[in-house]
Amino acid sequence: MIWIFPMAGRGTRTKELGEFKPFIEIDGVKMLGWLLRSIAGRIKEVDELIFITTSEYSEQFNVYSGLEDVLRDEGITNSLELITTDGVPQGPSATVYHAASHLVSDEPAIVVNCDQYIDFDMPEDMPQRSGFLPVYAQFGEKSSYVEIVGGVITRVVEKQNISNLASAGVYAVSDSRALVRAIEKQFEKKQLTNNEFYIGPALNNLIYEGYRFYPTAVRAKYDLGNVTGIDLFEAFAESISGAKL
Repeated sequence: MIWIFPMAGRGTRTKELGEFKPFIEIDGVKMLGWLLRSIAGRIKEVDELIFITTSEYSEQFNVYSGLEDVLRDEGITNSLELITTDGVPQGPSATVYHAASHLVSDEPAIVVNCDQYIDFDMPEDMPQRSGFLPVYAQFGEKSSYVEIVGGVITRVVEKQNISNLASAGVYAVSDSRALVRAIEKQFEKKQLTNNEFYIGPALNNLIYEGYRFYPTAVRAKYDLGNVTGIDLFEAFAESISGAKL
Protein backbone atom coordinates (compact mmCIF):
# COMPACT_ATOMS: atom_id res chain seq x y z
CA MET A 1 0.00 0.00 0.00
CA ILE A 2 1.16 3.51 -0.81
CA TRP A 3 -0.09 6.04 1.76
CA ILE A 4 -0.31 9.62 0.47
CA PHE A 5 -0.69 12.56 2.82
CA PRO A 6 -1.34 15.93 1.10
CA MET A 7 -0.16 18.81 3.31
CA ALA A 8 0.21 21.75 0.91
CA GLY A 9 -2.89 23.81 1.76
CA ARG A 10 -2.80 27.19 3.46
CA GLY A 11 -4.88 26.08 6.46
CA THR A 12 -6.67 29.40 6.70
CA ARG A 13 -9.29 28.12 9.18
CA THR A 14 -6.60 27.25 11.75
CA LYS A 15 -4.04 29.97 11.02
CA GLU A 16 -4.54 31.55 14.43
CA LEU A 17 -3.12 28.36 15.97
CA GLY A 18 -0.17 27.98 13.59
CA GLU A 19 0.79 28.63 10.01
CA PHE A 20 1.58 24.99 9.09
CA LYS A 21 -1.54 23.07 10.05
CA PRO A 22 -0.12 19.52 10.31
CA PHE A 23 2.37 20.69 12.96
CA ILE A 24 -0.14 22.54 15.14
CA GLU A 25 0.12 21.04 18.63
CA ILE A 26 -2.99 19.66 20.30
CA ASP A 27 -2.51 18.59 23.90
CA GLY A 28 1.24 18.35 23.29
CA VAL A 29 1.00 16.26 20.10
CA LYS A 30 1.21 17.56 16.55
CA MET A 31 -2.01 17.32 14.54
CA LEU A 32 -0.29 14.93 12.12
CA GLY A 33 0.78 12.84 15.09
CA TRP A 34 -2.83 12.42 16.17
CA LEU A 35 -3.76 11.28 12.67
CA LEU A 36 -0.91 8.78 12.51
CA ARG A 37 -1.73 7.55 16.00
CA SER A 38 -5.27 6.81 14.85
CA ILE A 39 -4.21 4.85 11.74
CA ALA A 40 -0.86 3.35 12.81
CA GLY A 41 -2.37 -0.11 13.27
CA ARG A 42 -3.34 -0.15 9.60
CA ILE A 43 0.11 0.74 8.25
CA LYS A 44 2.16 -2.35 7.41
CA GLU A 45 5.95 -2.50 7.53
CA VAL A 46 6.20 -2.80 3.75
CA ASP A 47 3.96 0.19 3.05
CA GLU A 48 5.30 3.39 1.50
CA LEU A 49 4.57 6.76 3.11
CA ILE A 50 4.50 9.85 0.89
CA PHE A 51 3.99 13.34 2.29
CA ILE A 52 3.49 16.34 0.00
CA THR A 53 3.92 19.97 1.02
CA THR A 54 5.16 23.24 -0.44
CA SER A 55 8.85 24.04 -0.65
CA GLU A 56 8.08 27.15 1.42
CA TYR A 57 6.63 25.14 4.30
CA SER A 58 9.33 22.50 3.96
CA GLU A 59 12.09 25.05 4.48
CA GLN A 60 10.36 27.24 7.03
CA PHE A 61 9.21 24.41 9.30
CA ASN A 62 11.96 21.84 8.63
CA VAL A 63 9.22 19.44 7.62
CA TYR A 64 11.35 16.36 6.85
CA SER A 65 12.95 16.37 10.28
CA GLY A 66 9.56 17.03 11.87
CA LEU A 67 8.06 14.08 10.02
CA GLU A 68 10.85 11.82 11.24
CA ASP A 69 10.14 12.92 14.81
CA VAL A 70 6.39 12.35 14.48
CA LEU A 71 6.82 8.89 12.96
CA ARG A 72 9.28 7.90 15.68
CA ASP A 73 6.98 9.18 18.43
CA GLU A 74 4.10 7.11 17.02
CA GLY A 75 6.21 3.96 16.65
CA ILE A 76 6.05 3.95 12.85
CA THR A 77 9.33 2.68 11.39
CA ASN A 78 8.48 2.97 7.67
CA SER A 79 10.75 5.13 5.56
CA LEU A 80 9.20 8.34 4.30
CA GLU A 81 9.25 10.30 1.07
CA LEU A 82 8.73 14.06 1.19
CA ILE A 83 7.69 15.74 -2.06
CA THR A 84 7.68 19.52 -2.31
CA THR A 85 5.74 21.77 -4.67
CA ASP A 86 6.40 25.24 -6.01
CA GLY A 87 3.54 27.19 -4.55
CA VAL A 88 0.17 25.95 -3.33
CA PRO A 89 -1.44 23.42 -5.75
CA GLN A 90 -5.00 23.93 -6.97
CA GLY A 91 -6.63 21.59 -4.47
CA PRO A 92 -5.96 18.12 -3.03
CA SER A 93 -5.96 16.30 -6.40
CA ALA A 94 -3.36 18.72 -7.76
CA THR A 95 -1.30 18.14 -4.63
CA VAL A 96 -1.48 14.33 -4.93
CA TYR A 97 -0.57 14.55 -8.61
CA HIS A 98 2.90 15.74 -7.63
CA ALA A 99 3.50 12.16 -6.47
CA ALA A 100 2.58 10.72 -9.90
CA SER A 101 6.10 9.47 -10.57
CA HIS A 102 5.77 7.25 -7.47
CA LEU A 103 2.36 5.92 -8.49
CA VAL A 104 3.29 3.75 -11.45
CA SER A 105 2.42 0.23 -10.29
CA ASP A 106 -0.53 -2.03 -9.53
CA GLU A 107 0.08 -1.44 -5.82
CA PRO A 108 -2.93 0.01 -3.98
CA ALA A 109 -2.86 3.69 -3.04
CA ILE A 110 -4.70 5.47 -0.26
CA VAL A 111 -5.01 9.23 0.17
CA VAL A 112 -5.63 10.47 3.71
CA ASN A 113 -6.48 14.00 4.82
CA CYS A 114 -4.14 15.08 7.61
CA ASP A 115 -6.53 17.24 9.62
CA GLN A 116 -8.40 14.51 11.45
CA TYR A 117 -8.31 11.71 14.00
CA ILE A 118 -10.15 8.73 12.57
CA ASP A 119 -10.98 5.09 13.22
CA PHE A 120 -12.40 3.25 10.21
CA ASP A 121 -12.88 -0.23 8.81
CA MET A 122 -10.19 -1.16 6.30
CA PRO A 123 -10.58 -4.26 4.10
CA GLU A 124 -7.80 -6.83 4.24
CA ASP A 125 -7.36 -6.55 0.48
CA MET A 126 -8.94 -4.92 -2.55
CA PRO A 127 -9.94 -6.76 -5.72
CA GLN A 128 -8.69 -5.39 -9.00
CA ARG A 129 -10.56 -2.34 -10.32
CA SER A 130 -12.01 -1.43 -6.96
CA GLY A 131 -11.52 0.80 -3.95
CA PHE A 132 -13.14 1.96 -0.73
CA LEU A 133 -14.18 5.13 1.05
CA PRO A 134 -14.96 5.25 4.77
CA VAL A 135 -18.23 7.18 5.12
CA TYR A 136 -20.18 8.66 8.01
CA ALA A 137 -23.34 10.67 8.62
CA GLN A 138 -22.79 14.35 7.87
CA PHE A 139 -25.65 16.77 7.42
CA GLY A 140 -23.86 19.88 6.24
CA GLU A 141 -22.45 20.93 2.89
CA LYS A 142 -18.73 20.97 3.66
CA SER A 143 -17.52 17.51 2.58
CA SER A 144 -17.52 15.02 -0.30
CA TYR A 145 -20.88 13.22 -0.30
CA VAL A 146 -21.55 9.80 -1.76
CA GLU A 147 -24.46 8.16 -3.49
CA ILE A 148 -24.74 4.44 -2.70
CA VAL A 149 -26.79 1.96 -4.74
CA GLY A 150 -26.78 -1.76 -3.97
CA GLY A 151 -23.92 -1.40 -1.52
CA VAL A 152 -21.64 0.30 -4.06
CA ILE A 153 -20.72 3.99 -4.34
CA THR A 154 -22.04 5.24 -7.65
CA ARG A 155 -21.20 8.93 -7.40
CA VAL A 156 -19.13 11.35 -5.31
CA VAL A 157 -20.07 15.03 -5.19
CA GLU A 158 -18.07 17.76 -3.49
CA LYS A 159 -19.72 20.38 -1.26
CA GLN A 160 -23.23 19.27 -2.22
CA ASN A 161 -25.11 17.03 0.18
CA ILE A 162 -26.72 14.36 -1.96
CA SER A 163 -27.18 11.71 0.73
CA ASN A 164 -26.15 12.82 4.25
CA LEU A 165 -23.30 10.27 3.87
CA ALA A 166 -19.92 11.94 3.59
CA SER A 167 -16.46 10.71 2.78
CA ALA A 168 -14.31 10.70 5.89
CA GLY A 169 -11.30 12.04 4.00
CA VAL A 170 -9.83 8.63 3.14
CA TYR A 171 -9.75 7.47 -0.50
CA ALA A 172 -8.37 4.06 -1.48
CA VAL A 173 -7.85 2.68 -5.01
CA SER A 174 -6.71 -0.84 -5.88
CA ASP A 175 -3.92 0.35 -8.20
CA SER A 176 -1.97 3.56 -7.95
CA ARG A 177 -1.81 4.14 -11.71
CA ALA A 178 -5.61 4.34 -11.80
CA LEU A 179 -5.55 7.11 -9.22
CA VAL A 180 -3.18 9.11 -11.42
CA ARG A 181 -5.35 8.45 -14.47
CA ALA A 182 -8.47 9.62 -12.61
CA ILE A 183 -6.79 12.88 -11.64
CA GLU A 184 -5.51 13.46 -15.17
CA LYS A 185 -9.04 13.04 -16.51
CA GLN A 186 -10.26 15.43 -13.84
CA PHE A 187 -7.77 18.04 -15.07
CA GLU A 188 -8.71 17.38 -18.70
CA LYS A 189 -12.42 17.79 -17.98
CA LYS A 190 -11.82 20.74 -15.63
CA GLN A 191 -13.86 19.08 -12.89
CA LEU A 192 -13.47 21.90 -10.38
CA THR A 193 -15.34 22.76 -7.19
CA ASN A 194 -14.83 26.30 -5.93
CA ASN A 195 -11.86 26.50 -8.32
CA GLU A 196 -10.15 23.47 -6.73
CA PHE A 197 -9.64 19.85 -7.72
CA TYR A 198 -10.82 17.36 -5.06
CA ILE A 199 -10.01 13.65 -4.78
CA GLY A 200 -13.59 12.44 -4.29
CA PRO A 201 -14.98 13.74 -7.60
CA ALA A 202 -11.87 12.46 -9.42
CA LEU A 203 -12.94 8.93 -8.52
CA ASN A 204 -16.08 9.37 -10.60
CA ASN A 205 -13.83 8.94 -13.62
CA LEU A 206 -12.91 5.46 -12.41
CA ILE A 207 -16.52 4.63 -11.53
CA TYR A 208 -17.36 5.49 -15.14
CA GLU A 209 -14.68 2.96 -16.22
CA GLY A 210 -16.36 0.25 -14.15
CA TYR A 211 -14.37 0.46 -10.91
CA ARG A 212 -16.42 -0.50 -7.86
CA PHE A 213 -15.94 1.61 -4.75
CA TYR A 214 -17.32 0.29 -1.49
CA PRO A 215 -18.31 2.26 1.61
CA THR A 216 -16.74 1.18 4.89
CA ALA A 217 -17.76 2.08 8.42
CA VAL A 218 -16.33 4.95 10.45
CA ARG A 219 -16.24 4.22 14.18
CA ALA A 220 -14.87 7.60 15.24
CA LYS A 221 -13.91 10.82 13.51
CA TYR A 222 -12.72 14.12 14.91
CA ASP A 223 -12.40 16.99 12.43
CA LEU A 224 -9.23 18.95 13.23
CA GLY A 225 -9.50 21.27 10.24
CA ASN A 226 -11.02 24.16 12.18
CA VAL A 227 -10.65 25.77 15.58
CA THR A 228 -14.02 24.56 16.85
CA GLY A 229 -13.20 20.97 15.94
CA ILE A 230 -9.82 21.22 17.64
CA ASP A 231 -11.41 22.62 20.78
CA LEU A 232 -13.87 19.72 20.88
CA PHE A 233 -11.10 17.19 20.33
CA GLU A 234 -8.95 18.66 23.11
CA ALA A 235 -11.69 17.75 25.55
CA PHE A 236 -11.04 14.09 24.74
CA ALA A 237 -7.34 14.15 23.82
CA GLU A 238 -6.03 13.62 27.32
CA SER A 239 -8.05 10.45 27.82
CA ILE A 240 -6.89 8.89 24.54
CA SER A 241 -3.31 10.17 24.64
CA GLY A 242 -0.99 7.23 24.05
CA ALA A 243 -3.74 5.00 22.67
CA LYS A 244 -3.03 3.15 19.42
CA LEU A 245 -6.09 2.01 17.47
